[in-house]
Amino acid sequence: MKEKEKIGYLANYGGLDGFQKELRKSKSTYARITKWKERALEENDDVNKFIFRWISFNGLYQASFEMAHSPDGQEKAFNIPEWRIVKNFCDNFILTDDKLASKIYSSALENDFLDNIREKSRYMGEYLEGLKSANSMEEKSKYLVLVAYKIRCRLFHGEKNPLLDVDKVVVKAADQVIDTILNYIIREQ
Repeated sequence: MKEKEKIGYLANYGGLDGFQKELRKSKSTYARITKWKERALEENDDVNKFIFRWISFNGLYQASFEMAHSPDGQEKAFNIPEWRIVKNFCDNFILTDDKLASKIYSSALENDFLDNIREKSRYMGEYLEGLKSANSMEEKSKYLVLVAYKIRCRLFHGEKNPLLDVDKVVVKAADQVIDTILNYIIREQ
């Protein structure tokens, strides 16, 4: 294991395999995450796929946060802004695992976001600028996830129109980012 991979949440569990093993101990949480992931596979509509995958990812980043901040899993992420929990996940998984980052990042995804997102308010501009100026693939991957998070927010709050081609492009790109994370972390033994 590289030194860079020994930091973050994964270090607490001896790497990704240890984290996965620990996550599986919480059978109901793990089952909920995998069921939503499987539900996405049943969908033909890209927006619905993204919604179901995001629900699965939401379970994953919440569980990882709670595992890291409370060894017995009793401390919940109440009263913590969701964007901080997502950022925390990025900092502790994506920035510390170059294999995951290399699976997430592609210049095509970066271009889909940079070329098709016009509204840059509410952190979106900051995340897009971070994506453009990031110096490493890990940092670029982190910003791809944060942009996907903002797309999720805009979709869930009715700011995206699933009938517009430009919104379909960014939702599909965001789905690809989240699907990659889920397939890397939530996998069969």
